[in-house]
Amino acid sequence: MAMQDILGQLLGGGQQAKVMATKAPGNKGTPGSFDIDNLLLNDPKKLGIDHEKQDWKVSPDEDSDEAKDVTKFVKEQFDAAYRTRYEMELEWMQALAFFEGRQWYRINSAARNLASLQDDKEPNRYITINKMRPLIDGVVGKLTQVGPDARAVPLSYNERDQAASDEANFICGHFTRKFNRETQLKERVRWACVTGTSFVKVYWNAKSEVVMPYFDLDGQITGYDKVQIGDVEEEIIPCFNVYIDPHAQTDHHIRWMIHASIKPLGWFVDNYGEAGKKVKANALTGQSAGNVDAYLEGSNGGGQAWTQPTSARLNSADHRRMAAVVYEYWEKPTSQYPKGRYIVTADGQLLYAGVWPYEKRDEFPFIPLRWQPRSGTPYGHSLGFDLTHLQLTYNRVYSRAVEQMEKQKDYIVVERRARIGADAFNSTGDDINDKNRTYRKVYHDTGTRPPQITRAPGISADLFPFLQLMEKDMADIAGLHDVSQGMAQAGTPAESVRLLQRADNTQHSYIRADIEISAAKIKEWEISLVQQFAAAPFIGSVDDQMNPRDASQQGVITFDAIRDGGQYRVVYVPGSTQDDSPDQKLQKISMLRQMGLFGDPADPETNALVIKMLQLPETGQILQHLQNQQAKQQEQQQQMMEQQQQQQQMQQQQIENQGAPKQSTFDPEAEQMKSQMRIAENEAKAQSSSRSKQEDYASQKLSDIQAQAMNNLMAPTEQKNQSPKPQG
Repeated sequence: MAMQDILGQLLGGGQQAKVMATKAPGNKGTPGSFDIDNLLLNDPKKLGIDHEKQDWKVSPDEDSDEAKDVTKFVKEQFDAAYRTRYEMELEWMQALAFFEGRQWYRINSAARNLASLQDDKEPNRYITINKMRPLIDGVVGKLTQVGPDARAVPLSYNERDQAASDEANFICGHFTRKFNRETQLKERVRWACVTGTSFVKVYWNAKSEVVMPYFDLDGQITGYDKVQIGDVEEEIIPCFNVYIDPHAQTDHHIRWMIHASIKPLGWFVDNYGEAGKKVKANALTGQSAGNVDAYLEGSNGGGQAWTQPTSARLNSADHRRMAAVVYEYWEKPTSQYPKGRYIVTADGQLLYAGVWPYEKRDEFPFIPLRWQPRSGTPYGHSLGFDLTHLQLTYNRVYSRAVEQMEKQKDYIVVERRARIGADAFNSTGDDINDKNRTYRKVYHDTGTRPPQITRAPGISADLFPFLQLMEKDMADIAGLHDVSQGMAQAGTPAESVRLLQRADNTQHSYIRADIEISAAKIKEWEISLVQQFAAAPFIGSVDDQMNPRDASQQGVITFDAIRDGGQYRVVYVPGSTQDDSPDQKLQKISMLRQMGLFGDPADPETNALVIKMLQLPETGQILQHLQNQQAKQQEQQQQMMEQQQQQQQMQQQQIENQGAPKQSTFDPEAEQMKSQMRIAENEAKAQSSSRSKQEDYASQKLSDIQAQAMNNLMAPTEQKNQSPKPQG
């Protein structure tokens, strides 16, 4: 349907100053799509935003028996998934605790928590030198130095498919800037390195605001306004909050999963309307809500994470409890439920139960990223857990060195009954506090052997090589050596550096491939949600090279071709995350420009294309300069063409004035003959000039050769004519 037809239907024959193009499709079941009838409180003096059921003046009725059966089913599924991954969860906790610097803990399998290794009754030193954090941060920086390349490509070369792929790329570009994809990727990779797995949840929030354009009767944009009409949201979720079907061994085997998280009571009302008022507080928040804090021995968590604690510990937790655990149950389509299921519960209260809310049902809206695959489970293997043992040993050795340094003292060897006065080492000695005193005196009687001062042996020499060996082992496990950090030793051959860097890249091959695949999956979900729920068109953040020339249309994102059935697919470029520093990228693109692959290197349009590919900070200023330069060149070309036309007219007038017969009509054959004569004359002049230059060059070379030959002939004659020098 054309834009003017849509506007005509919306106007209904009347005249309005501005109208929006379309309305958003239905978004039933998505967060924020539920209505709230009454927000009045029984006590208006309560100024908080988190309230329990008894605080509301109008609250919903209790759930029916059928609804309670549904919530019971979700809780049973959660418990089953929770029990099967308990041992892995303890590994994640220890790795995260070590990464945060709390490294004197061990896994207590019996109590299922992290037990402290420190003993207050022993005079031991517990030194923590966190080598894990900089090492993992270095790995994260290496893996995210170059962003993955994923884009939409048409399935065919017809106009509709190509337009659909262009619209899909516009949508992905908008969300790349909205969610700051570079920072998001770093956080995802860090969670994957520390705990083994991280997830990105891509979902539709019906309460999000977007900028919508206003149109006049002619379909021209007249203004913009923020409208609460819904938008795509993305959230990075640690592996602690995602519970997977215990029977699944790979991603394709997952039939259902649960996203469990702690939310304040006000969140339930904002996102699920009247049903959110009946949620009861049952979770700890604040200091004890952190993943690690809940697992430390002796804390409020007591080793049970954030699962529902006992009433005794709730009472001792002060008032940090105006929150509840929300369970989102996602189930793929089956023969029994062809459209899948989506259930949201909290503490035995049913918030929503219905079919899968999205048209895309082939994958879960939780995109995983793993450090390394793990056998028998979709969860990944953790780099952080591999480093914990070496990190703990490193701290032990370092603490041992400190203990040796503190316990050792210098001592004096003296004979028994030697009558030696060591007053120089006592505060009561003579002149001990004299500032002018340079030496300390030790008295001994005549005939006795003088004392021997022996220094402490110091720290054991074998400890420092041991520390270096552990650092090397940690670097080997992480795949981050000195050459990967630009710290190769002097004299290291360049080929050796490249081979060592390639070895580190090979060790990171799995997570690099997972980064590239996950980037494509995220974009697939973004496009699918926009296609299903978004209002068209909307204003987004579009790259300069994608913007139309018309200033009034810049930033406008449409997806008519996608909704009309345009076929495309999102693909990723294998190896696009390989190391490519800005300097290397500059050299590579500059070389391709000099080779002429982008066009004439002197053409401003070619240079503009190169500048956009480099993505320099001053791209806008450079492009503006190139546009001005191109405009000047076009203006000069126009002036040259006008001058040539004037010269041709003047030459024609001169020929006519010299007695050429005047013709009442234009003779094309005569003009063609004149033009051919002028061309032949110019070519003859050019050939003669070139021929004369060649003849001059040839004559000069010939004279040089002749002069050289004469010199060679004269040299032997001169040697013969020279008289021999007298000897002696």
